[in-house]
Amino acid sequence: MPVALLLAYDGTDFRGYQRQRAGHGPTVQDTLETALQQVCGEAVATAAAGRTDAGVHARGQVVTFTPPATRRLSPTEWQRALNAHLPQSVAVRATCAVAEGVHARRSALARAYRYRILLDAVRDPLRERYAHRVAQPLDVAAMRQACQFLLGEHDFAAFGHSPWDTPGEPKRNTVRILHRAEIAPQGDEVWCDFAANAFLTGMVRRLMGVLLLVGAGKLSPAQVGEILAARRSDHPGPAAPACGLCFMQVTYPAGMLSWPADTYDGEATNDHL
Repeated sequence: MPVALLLAYDGTDFRGYQRQRAGHGPTVQDTLETALQQVCGEAVATAAAGRTDAGVHARGQVVTFTPPATRRLSPTEWQRALNAHLPQSVAVRATCAVAEGVHARRSALARAYRYRILLDAVRDPLRERYAHRVAQPLDVAAMRQACQFLLGEHDFAAFGHSPWDTPGEPKRNTVRILHRAEIAPQGDEVWCDFAANAFLTGMVRRLMGVLLLVGAGKLSPAQVGEILAARRSDHPGPAAPACGLCFMQVTYPAGMLSWPADTYDGEATNDHL
């Protein structure tokens, strides 16, 4: 029976989730599949819900795989065995058995990301691994106003490209449905939460690039709508640093996956659709 893993990782030292060509550096997928091979005694293919970029973290990445018939473990045994072979920067937070045909990516209804901004004029070495530090205050109200132009179904070509694009071939569909775009102060941080049916490669970081310019008073909220409508990537919003981005959660049809009730510690829920 297929197995689903809820995976968390510190992405700082990885070249992203997806396997890269030899010599391009370590990836989370390589690390996980190496652990699976050590547990199973043979190679095991996996599927993930999202392809996080280099340096991006995850709290709620979902991975599915079908173990070999010779290796039958309970969900708890899979968690214990894999964590024994994974480095400290990667952890299986929960496991569950799933029905045949359940696929981490194709079965997903939505994904949720959080971008953390640290407001501090002085660098903070113990926090900047997981948040992007900004020295000046941000106009959070203006950033929230800009988010209203992004909600709903749009062509987000200005903010990324399809992860399935192949160089030299026609570009694939860049229309996505953004269900949630919320900006909320949290003490000396600002948390930016996004949920969509799916995200383009680099989409959240490019969105944050323009929202940070809005917060700094360098773009108006209406200009974000203009950038979206133009569908061109040559706009003034650079991709925000990867360190602030975390893949928080994947939503599936009710009953398809079953995690412990406290898996997300109340920080990520199923109410963003």
